[in-house]
Order: sequence, then C-alpha cells, then structure tokens
Amino acid sequence: MAVRGIASRLALWVLAGTMLVIVTGGLLLFRFMGHQILEQTHRESEALASDGGNRIQQRLDKVTNSAQMLASLIGPRPDDAQSLIHDVMQHNPDLAGLAAAYIPHSTAAATTSGSPFISRRDDGTLLSRDMLQDPSPYWDWPWFRTGLTCIGGCWQQPFFSQSRHRKLVNYSVAILANRQVTGVLNADVTLDWLQGVLSGLNKPPGGEAFVIDQQGIYLASDNPGLIGQQAKDGLLDVFSHPDAKPIREMTTQISRSDDPVWIYHSPIKGTQWQFILAIPESWIYASVQRAFLAALGIGGLALLAMTVLVFVITRRVMNPLGVLTERAEQVARGALDFTLPKVRQHDEIGRLTHAFDRMRLDLAEHLAERTRVAREQQRLTSELEIAQQIQTALLPGAHYLDARCSNFELHAVLQPARTVGGDLYSYFMLHDQRLYIIVGDVSDKGIPAALFMARAITLAKAMAPRAQSPQQLLQLLNEELCRNNDGCMFVSLLCGLLDTISGQLIMASAGHEPPVLWGRDVPRLLEFDTGPALGLDEEATYPVHRLRLRPGDNLLMYTDGITEATDHALQMYGQERMLACLARYAENEDGDPAGYLVTDVESFAAGRSQADDITVLALRWHHAGPGRSASMLDVIIDASMDAVFDMLERCDRELHSAGIDPDVRHDVRLVLEELMVNMVQHGREEPRAGQIGLRLTLSSGAIMVELHHDGQAFDPLQSPPILLTGDIADRDTDGGLGVHLVRAMASDLNYAHDAQGNHLQLRFIYPHKPE
Repeated sequence: MAVRGIASRLALWVLAGTMLVIVTGGLLLFRFMGHQILEQTHRESEALASDGGNRIQQRLDKVTNSAQMLASLIGPRPDDAQSLIHDVMQHNPDLAGLAAAYIPHSTAAATTSGSPFISRRDDGTLLSRDMLQDPSPYWDWPWFRTGLTCIGGCWQQPFFSQSRHRKLVNYSVAILANRQVTGVLNADVTLDWLQGVLSGLNKPPGGEAFVIDQQGIYLASDNPGLIGQQAKDGLLDVFSHPDAKPIREMTTQISRSDDPVWIYHSPIKGTQWQFILAIPESWIYASVQRAFLAALGIGGLALLAMTVLVFVITRRVMNPLGVLTERAEQVARGALDFTLPKVRQHDEIGRLTHAFDRMRLDLAEHLAERTRVAREQQRLTSELEIAQQIQTALLPGAHYLDARCSNFELHAVLQPARTVGGDLYSYFMLHDQRLYIIVGDVSDKGIPAALFMARAITLAKAMAPRAQSPQQLLQLLNEELCRNNDGCMFVSLLCGLLDTISGQLIMASAGHEPPVLWGRDVPRLLEFDTGPALGLDEEATYPVHRLRLRPGDNLLMYTDGITEATDHALQMYGQERMLACLARYAENEDGDPAGYLVTDVESFAAGRSQADDITVLALRWHHAGPGRSASMLDVIIDASMDAVFDMLERCDRELHSAGIDPDVRHDVRLVLEELMVNMVQHGREEPRAGQIGLRLTLSSGAIMVELHHDGQAFDPLQSPPILLTGDIADRDTDGGLGVHLVRAMASDLNYAHDAQGNHLQLRFIYPHKPE
C-alpha cells in the first residue's frame, strides 16, 4: 500500500510539475505570439485603413478636380455655365447635382439667364432648373454663404435633400471673375458610394469601417445605425493628432459588442474626414488561443503518457520498499524474527535493506538490554522505595505535643531532593523528662547520604542516655562517625537538650546553621560558637549554649536547603527572607511554623526544581503550668559549709511538706551533702568561694535535682568504678566513697561541664503511696 502511495504521489508530482512547466511555457509563448500577432495585425490594419482612405480620396479627387476646373471655366464665361455643367454631369456619375449659384444683382447674375442647377434622377437622367426661381432664396442658405469663402474649394456639412430624398454632401468652390467672387460652384455628392467603398474592403471577420467628417458626424458605416450620429469626444481628440497610432477601446459606440476593439484611423487627404477601421481584439488573439489550446491538448496527452510511464517505473523500482515497509510494521509490533528479500543490486534500496537488517539485529539486542536494564531499574526503584520507607521510619512524627504537662509542641518537615536524602531530624525523650532535639545535614545526597544519615540517627539515639549534654553527645557521635569513614563524609548537626519541666535548653552545634528564636521579640538568629562537622576530626570539641525558654517562645532549626533555595533568577532565599517570613508568621501564629516557612520557600522558588534537601524542626514552649510537676526550690548559695547545711535543711523541709517518704528524703540529703561538700572543699584550686545553684523539682513519682557549681571540671560518671575492699584506704581513692554513694543512691545521674562550670542532674524515684 505504501509503495503504491509513493508511486502515485510521485506520478502526481511529476504530472503537476510538468503541467506547471507546460502551462507556464504556454503562457509565455502565448504572450510572445500574441504580441507578435498584435504587431502584425497593427501593420495589416493600418495598411487596410490607409487603402480605404486612398480609395475614398481617389473618388473624391474626381469631384474636387471637376468642380475646381468647372469653376475656373465658368468664372470668366458665365454664359456657358449651363452647357459646361451639363457636360460635367454626364461624364461624372459620382455627382448627384451641380449648380452655379451667383450672387444676386451681380454682373454675372445679370449676364446669365440665372443660376443653373442640374441634378441626377434615380434612373440616371438629368433634370435642370434655375435656382433663382426657387421659392426659398438660395443666397440665404448656409452652404452658399460658406461657399463664397471657399476660394480653393471645401467640403461642407452633410445634409438630407428633401426633394431628392437622400443624404448628400456638397463640395463648394468660389467662382471668380476678374479676381472677384461672383458666385459659388456647388457639387452635390451622394454618400451611397461611400458604403460601397467600405463594403469592398477586405476586412477581417467582425471588423467594421467608418467615415466621419470634421464635425464628428458618421458619413458612412458598416453599422447603418451610426450614420448621421455624432462620434464620442474622446475619439475626436484622438483623431485630431497628426500620428495615426492604433487605439484600444474597451467600450465604444462604434462597436457592436462589448469586447475590447482596436481602432485604426487614416485621414482622407483633401478633406477633414477620417477613415476608421475597428478590429475586435478577440479576433486578433483567436488564432493564438486555438494554437495554445491545441498545444495544451497535445501536452496533456503527452503528460498523461509520461505519468503512466513514471507510475509503472516507480512501482517497479520501489517494490522492494513495500517489503521493507511491511517488515517495519512488524518491528513496530515488536516482531523481529523475520527475513528480508535477497538484495540483487547494490543501489540505494539495496543499501537500505542491508541497513534495515543490521538495525533489526541491533534493535533486538538493544531491546534485550533494555529489558534487563528495566528489571534493574524496577528493582532499584523498589529498593529506593524501601530505603525511603526505612528512612522515614527512622524519623519521628511530623507533629508532637507533650502529653504529660503540655509544656511544649514540635512541628517538623523533611523534603528530600531525591527519593532519599541526607537531611535528618529527630527528637526523643530521656527517662528523666529531658528531650533531645536534633537537625542535621549530610555532605552528600542520595543513597550514600541516606545511609550516613541513618547511621547518625541510630548512633545518636543509642548514645544519648550515656551523654550528659549535647556537647558530650556530639563528641561521642564524632568519634564514632570518624571511624572507617573512607568516603570522608560528614554531617553538620545542631543538637539541643530541653528540660521539659523548667524550659532550660542546652544547645551545641557541629558546623550547622544557627537556629532562630522568637517570642515576645522579633525573630532573630542565635549566633554562638560552633565546632566542626561530625566525621572529620576525632579531637574536635563543641561549645555549648544555654538559655531558658519563656512561655510563648519558638525555636526553629533548619538545614541550608531553606536559605540556599533559588528562584528562576538564581537569587537565593537567604536568612533575611527567612526571618521576614517568620516575622509574618509571628504576627498571627496560625498553624505550623515549619510548614509555613516551607510553603513560603516553595512560592519563592516558583516551581523551580528543588536542588537540596529541606528540613525544618520547630519547637514551641507553652509552659502550661505545674500540672503533675512543680518546682519546689530554685536558689543560688555561696560555696560555704554553713550555706550548704542550711540548704540541706531547707530541702528536707520542702520534701517533708510534699509528703516524701523519710527513706527517700534521707537518700536525697545524703547525696546532696556529699556532692555539695565536695564542691566546697575541692571545687576550686584557689582559696575563694564560688557559688552553688540548686533547683529541686517534684514530678510524678520522681524528684529532680539540678546542681550547678562554677568550679573546676570533675565528672563523677567518668571516674572508674570503686572496688570496695572494706579497707579504710578506700577513702583515699579519687572521689572516695562519696562518688560510689552518689551512683548507688541516685536513680539517674547526668553531668556536663561548660564555660559556666559543672552541671549535675539527678533523679530519685520514690514509690506512690496507696490511697
């Protein structure tokens, strides 16, 4: 089907192209031949018009010569006028009448017997009369007055003779005697012979001849209806020119049809008459049109034969393409197991057949490879989806509200740039009602970053109970991530530890973006010292930053996917836009601040593809009230023995008032006494008193104690366990029995040291009393 279509189209194109060439050439030939024929017609018609004018002129010359000769003869011999006129009339049949009209009362009129006038009847006989006897005096007629001025002779206006019932034209010559005008010799000529001259011309079919006088009156015409009518002014203007160029008229009164005509005119010498020949333009080009149509017919037949021949040859040559087309359709349906016809000639079709066969084989191999790759990609996609599910499972929920006392609320958003990413966030509660919050960004993207991120979160959750502060947690994480890190990957991490009872927040940063804090004030960046990213330097240290959250405070932690997001102009979102967005949120505080910020970033990017992972964790501190936990004591004392024991008594009273069992009160007093006495005695090298801060909080089933001393660092948790032998020398070991006592009696003990000194957190669990 395709082969027949190509052959048909090729034949049609050949037909159309050849027809265009033939038609174009024919039109050019028609135009050239038409121009040549028109030129030839001009020459022939101009010659015909000139011949017609000459014939008329010859007939008129006999009249004018006879009239002039007769006028010269009868001028001095008026008595012979009658006989001379009669002789001339007999020998010149073109004359319809001849008269010698003298001026009345002149000498010539007195000498002669009158003004003789001889006319010719229809049967050719002559009739004589004296015009002086006419009822109407001839000397009053225009022809007589005009003839007196025609010294050399002139043709006058045609007129219709009532007596002879025909249209005549007269030629007048003034009669001179002794150089004086004595009368007029007037020769009447019928116009019938003009019609005979026009009829005798060899005019082309449809051609018409005319004769008009100087006034534009038609004297003779092949169209009898025009005789005696006035010609158009435009024609008279053209005929007045000395040259006799052909004129093309679209519509004219001299043409019996509405087709354009060519007009040829020739002046008749001796008169002011014009001979006109009108030739229809359609007759001029008729022969060319017939030749053109004949050529088109012959060319059409030749073209049809050529088209059939081209069609047959094309189908024969392109028949192998039909087979290739069918095989190509099989390839489109996925069938590649077929054979191609044997190549007999190494032309374009032969090379195409070889190329198609190679393509078939290559395509079969390619499809097999694509099938294998598709299976691999499907497996990889499935693994990526599983990896994403695993990664998502490692992360806590996007929203968390403290269920115990409703003191705080968390909102989180994580949008990886790929299926899996390297950003991370996490939060988890320790058993002493402290909350860890973590946001991090791994140096890479994709699967490696996701694995490194999973490792970091897993290690953080595992090491958090051992770490007494974010500083220690970052140090422990850094040591572990530096091990076997051949890929030199690293993670920036911002870690915070929140006391969910008091709102005390301790933060440490490993090369991460500074968090944002707002509440009563406008949003601002918390700029504090930071350590290097985790996984680069095993000896790295991480400074801590402490603050106490006030009711209504919000803390937002984020990754650089927020600040480095770009729009179509490659402008970065930046920290200023982030603070402005959070300021707008702070005005209403409606909904999730993390989602509000991410939505604003997406609107800024305006559909531009995300280049980096985006993670936001927002903490809102409500401080809803004591609820099931209350702060019993929060004081700062001088590091002296008296102040220590006064504080111990005060603590015991508070615990007694709260209904705490005496055994528990005894344990708390004993531990606090051991720790604070050590702070007073061994907390400083120089002999000056420091300060000790104590905060006692009672919660459901536990007593929380926070101790702060601005002395030198000493971590009881890092001291080696004491092997008690019962010997008194046990007291001389580092920490002595006091450290062992503290570890044994406190349910939980956490230690941290920073620029402000030592920080200890202890928890004592006591049983509930029965109702």
